[in-house]
Amino acid sequence: MQATLPIEVYEALEKSLGKETAKIVVKSIETTITDNIENKWKTSKDELLEEMGKRFSTKADLLLFESRLNVKFVIIIFTIILLNPKALELISKIFSIVK
Repeated sequence: MQATLPIEVYEALEKSLGKETAKIVVKSIETTITDNIENKWKTSKDELLEEMGKRFSTKADLLLFESRLNVKFVIIIFTIILLNPKALELISKIFSIVK
């Protein structure tokens, strides 16, 4: 983002310093301001990305949660099957296994 000084500033510098010197001073000020803005923008962007990474779930977090959920789901299914004799009969009927 290019920063520019108002024309009034240039005109005031031109009156006191002369045309060529005023151009050099204005260019230096604009370059300094532009560099400062770009640096602040990059810093703000990096801080924002870092904060988002801390606050929001990442893909790795979601995959870890999914794997834990799958393990718990399998444990619950096996527990139901092992502790409920009717469940074994139902499963055998579903898969057409006749006792």
